[in-house]
Amino acid sequence: MKKRNLIYTGLLGALALSAQGAERKPNILLIVADDLGYGELTSQGFKKDIPTPNIDSIGKNGVRFTNGYVSGPYCSPTRAGLLTGRYQERFGHEFNPGPPVEGNNAIGLALTEKTAGDRLKAAGYTTGWFGKSHLGNAPEFHPLNRGFDEFYGFLGGAHSYENPGADSNNPILRGREVDRNPGYLTEAFAREAVSFIERKKDVPWFVYLPFNAVHAPLEVAEKYEGRFTSIEDPKRRKFAGLLSSLDDNVGVVLNKLKELNLEEDTLILFISDNGGPTEQTTSSNGPLHGFKAQTWEGGIRVPFAIQWKGKIAAGALDPRPVIQLDLLPTALAAAGVTAQPDWKLDGVNLLPYVKDGKEERPHDALFWRFGQQLAVRKGDWKLVKGVGTPGVQPGAADRPASIEGAQLYNLADDIGETTDLAAKNPDKVKELAALWNSWNSELVAPKWLPDGRRAARRQGNAPAAAETPVAKADGKGPWKSGDSLSAADSPRVAGKEFVVAAQVDLKEAKGVIAAQGAGVNGYSLYFLDGKLALSVRSRKELSSVVSDKVIPPGTHKIEAQVTATGAVVLKVDGEKAGEGTLKGVIDRQPGEGLTIGGDGQGAVGDYTAPAEVAGVVSDVTVTVK
Repeated sequence: MKKRNLIYTGLLGALALSAQGAERKPNILLIVADDLGYGELTSQGFKKDIPTPNIDSIGKNGVRFTNGYVSGPYCSPTRAGLLTGRYQERFGHEFNPGPPVEGNNAIGLALTEKTAGDRLKAAGYTTGWFGKSHLGNAPEFHPLNRGFDEFYGFLGGAHSYENPGADSNNPILRGREVDRNPGYLTEAFAREAVSFIERKKDVPWFVYLPFNAVHAPLEVAEKYEGRFTSIEDPKRRKFAGLLSSLDDNVGVVLNKLKELNLEEDTLILFISDNGGPTEQTTSSNGPLHGFKAQTWEGGIRVPFAIQWKGKIAAGALDPRPVIQLDLLPTALAAAGVTAQPDWKLDGVNLLPYVKDGKEERPHDALFWRFGQQLAVRKGDWKLVKGVGTPGVQPGAADRPASIEGAQLYNLADDIGETTDLAAKNPDKVKELAALWNSWNSELVAPKWLPDGRRAARRQGNAPAAAETPVAKADGKGPWKSGDSLSAADSPRVAGKEFVVAAQVDLKEAKGVIAAQGAGVNGYSLYFLDGKLALSVRSRKELSSVVSDKVIPPGTHKIEAQVTATGAVVLKVDGEKAGEGTLKGVIDRQPGEGLTIGGDGQGAVGDYTAPAEVAGVVSDVTVTVK
């Protein structure tokens, strides 16, 4: 009898364990590549020079969406939408919040929004974030305050792969403590994710793994670059190494799932945050028109794949338009969480479409707004205003978008957006314009402009009265203290030789004479420790040329000559006062305007903005050659 009881007890225990295993919620692995163009992965079928077998395996073992989108054409807005499941323009997160130098500003993912970490933690998941944030540098935006139990990564928008101390404002953090020896960064993020998965293997976990690869800088370990000696272009060869390292380390994580027998218990989601910035890194967008930071297809259509072995059939290609906003509702559904109406999610649970055979399109329409750029896609039709469209002004992020003048494309016939069909299809233009206008009316004004500048409050398409970018002077000059211009009205200095000249009446050689740009790209003519200085920011990197002598109080004629190759000559009262060569040049037009007598846009040089000049500045000209 005792033996029968033991057998009966053992059987009950086995059944309980079996039931417990059956009820286990799936793990969720969300992998994000940075600046990976639509055309790069070998599975996409456009380029074959950089093998990507590990990333490709996600689509081969599940479904690859050929019309996968992101709701923002560059980093931070996409991530804000991804983690909330909502169009980020609904809560003012239309632009990047700026470099870490702006970290004292409380700019980041709105605290009113719940993240994927919040939602899944409430559902019993342990949560880990390994990689880039770019959702705010202030303490309240730290991942450990946004629903994540563990964090390893950096808070800014980009980072050196090899030098952990390259930016003191943007260190590599383990939790809130600085890690000064992370190793090669792509490997470090995979290593930390694997450690978390090993430690949490017996409970349901959510891993958010936003690599910074393949974002610039093109720094790559020799063991990766050495695989591509046949590629002659040095920039392309380095990019190949970056992408190969990304693929290898995605493989490190996927192999750990296999080793732990967690493949069938894990929903895997993969996207890029935006299209490739081809000129800067060679990251290709294949047949698509446009690049990162544009609402053309090349900026917003991305690699997009989902794997859930045993639940989703392998090897499917799905042409239906989907968007990264869908990944949170999909993860929640897999976790058994019912999204509530008051969460107001814009994303759609994709599991009925990829798992249960639902044939309809997940979305009636998809929408974009990015300053003056915009787009709406319904079916195969897309109405778009992108860079180069009449009415879209470079740098005019402070000016509201308007659907007027948008161009129409049929993406089924014209994936490269080459033939504008608006004139031939006025009814379709009217239909899509009405959809976009209705959606846009639900949005709020951006809470800040690019690089962290505060935006004036405006609703929908109402005109903006921006705080600093509004032109307060003639766009041709000369200018004086207190004058400021919008980015659109400011001198076009990118890639050009230019001369900044001014008259100064100084009480003390202190403050900014003239500045255009901010912490990413721009220049500033100012006084540094009493000496005349010309500083340039090129993709955040600061370099300066400083005069040999201190400038005395009084009235002086000041001039700085800057060549297109970065050579600088400084003059005071017609005499050469200093010369040198900058480490970088302004190869992108600054996103902020020109200010005189102080820096009202965010510090370009070695000072704290606004750094008003100790005196009066007049007769300022910027001559572009």
